[in-house]
Amino acid sequence: MNLKETDLNLFIAFDVIYTERNLTKAGQVLGITQPAVSNALSRLRELFGDDLFKRSSKGMVPTPVANQIITDVRNALLLMQNTIAETEKFDSSTADMTFKISIGDSSEYRLLPLLLKELPVVAPNIKVETFFVSRKDAARELAAGNVDFSIDPPLQSDPHLRQEKIYEEEYVMIVRKNHPILNKEIITMDDYLDLSHIHISNRKTGFGQVDMTLYKLGLSRNIVLRAQHFLVAPYVVEQSDLAITTTKGFAMDRNLPWRKLPFDIDPLVLHLYWHESKESDPSSKWMRDLMLKTYGKLQKS
Repeated sequence: MNLKETDLNLFIAFDVIYTERNLTKAGQVLGITQPAVSNALSRLRELFGDDLFKRSSKGMVPTPVANQIITDVRNALLLMQNTIAETEKFDSSTADMTFKISIGDSSEYRLLPLLLKELPVVAPNIKVETFFVSRKDAARELAAGNVDFSIDPPLQSDPHLRQEKIYEEEYVMIVRKNHPILNKEIITMDDYLDLSHIHISNRKTGFGQVDMTLYKLGLSRNIVLRAQHFLVAPYVVEQSDLAITTTKGFAMDRNLPWRKLPFDIDPLVLHLYWHESKESDPSSKWMRDLMLKTYGKLQKS
């Protein structure tokens, strides 16, 4: 292999094909047509003397050679990207760009007001887009550059993601003002299980952290409302006898009464995720620092 005569863009195409396992999707990520991706794959096959990918019902399956070289290719691409990034300058006061953040609605309504209060002062031309990417798709979307950051519990194991703990908060039980249960300062397990509950989840089925904790204790609660978004919860709580178990900050923000839970449960922990290719990127580092600072204010409130 003569590197001087090799188009280095082929290695970028190889990385994306390996990630997407689909030539059409790879073309979308690369910003080129599917025939152009096929052409790049043909040149890669000639370069390495191997098919690299085999077509199957599950998409493009890497050959042993592809699996063998992917780590070295990614490390080389990362080294080049970091080398370029280290020479770049970033001035937040003049930068004109958009950061895309995957975030759940409960975190969104707490983070964005503080973040958007800070941004016009330090970075007047920087914009933010938020949306939700499922946990199973987050690593791929971060790798493809479709998302700059993801804020999620620490359940990601992809070796190409970097992460930092950004927030931690205890769970409490929240009810409406003047709810009969508030006559008790300490809630027993029987008290808790006698209530009807709201469960918030964007999934159709499955346990959340609260119900998994109860399940391990051999217990279950009476869920009468399973809703998609946290923003509906306070309105339902205020007009019913339903209880919701979520973070203390949620209660404080909405000025809703709360009580400590009658069982031990791990706190809500959120991590900030980004792809390793952005590790040394000056704009990414600046935004990470700003979000960590913003969440730090929430932590102290």
